[in-house]
Amino acid sequence: MEANQKEIDELKKLLEEKDQKIEEQKNQLLRLMADFDNYKKRSNAEKEEIICFSNETLILALLPILDNFDRAFSHAQEAKGKDISDDLLKGFALIKKQLEDVLNKIGLSTIDAVGKQFDPVYHEAVLTREVEDQPENIVVEEMQKGYMLKDKVIRPTMAIVSKKKGGSENG
Repeated sequence: MEANQKEIDELKKLLEEKDQKIEEQKNQLLRLMADFDNYKKRSNAEKEEIICFSNETLILALLPILDNFDRAFSHAQEAKGKDISDDLLKGFALIKKQLEDVLNKIGLSTIDAVGKQFDPVYHEAVLTREVEDQPENIVVEEMQKGYMLKDKVIRPTMAIVSKKKGGSENG
């Protein structure tokens, strides 16, 4: 009888060890599954970032063309009725809008600057202008549009920033 009890105790101990090993392997499997899930999330986020910014070089190359469109359109509107027909002006506006729409779909947006507080993340101060009717460090004029690709500034706005009349910088 004592031998049977000893054998039962050994079997119980062996069973407990097996249960413990199963629990350890179950925990290890859960950790591996969580690690793999985190890997997939990280991989997808990296993939989205690569896709989002893969065209950044091309977009940066297109920005001067967009700037020239803006300049040409502005001059064309001034010359409207003199040298340029309304149909030509409308066609020009449609082409410009089409280019802007394509770039907007990719994630390009302009930085709204005029009237905003100067922020070196979004604006590059090219000049300062003394003003009486505005506080200091307000963008009063945009020299060149700034652009963002999704949440990333790819070109800051070149801006003229206000300063108090009389040259006091300490406000």
